[in-house]
Amino acid sequence: MSNDLADLIKVMAVTLLVTAVSTLVMLYTIWLVRRYVGDIPVIGLVGQVGVPGVAAMLADNRIFSTLITLHVIATGVALLLASNTIDMALLITAKAATVILSTLLGYAVGFMGYLQINNAGAFNLNALLPAIIALLIYLVLSTWASMPSLRRLNHLRFPLGILAILFGPLLLTVL
Repeated sequence: MSNDLADLIKVMAVTLLVTAVSTLVMLYTIWLVRRYVGDIPVIGLVGQVGVPGVAAMLADNRIFSTLITLHVIATGVALLLASNTIDMALLITAKAATVILSTLLGYAVGFMGYLQINNAGAFNLNALLPAIIALLIYLVLSTWASMPSLRRLNHLRFPLGILAILFGPLLLTVL
């Protein structure tokens, strides 16, 4: 495993863990505030924030499949061009997406943990499956299928670029 991949996995794991714990702290803080000082008008509004909304968003895979499709098509276009700036932008985008998805998954795990602790719901990862798949795809796009890796294929980069441009829209139907 390369250092780059190992570092990215460490960042993803720490992000997921810290976000899950922070979510638990946030939800219990909201619970405590609403329970003990909820009569104060401004404080009373704290619990009305749509905290569970992110978990529902994670179950909707349309945003993930659209972003992955755009990234694959952009990778194909970049393979046909020769630009270090585009290569770096795509690499940064893929790595940022993995960290953002790790944060969203950490939130969902923390929220599910909160529900589990309070016997308000079962711990069910099926709703998170689209986000987990998207995280794994972005992990591949930021490591093995990154622009620097694909550029090393020399003459195969042009057919791969055309294939990525043609294959990209099919991802919308598969994912």
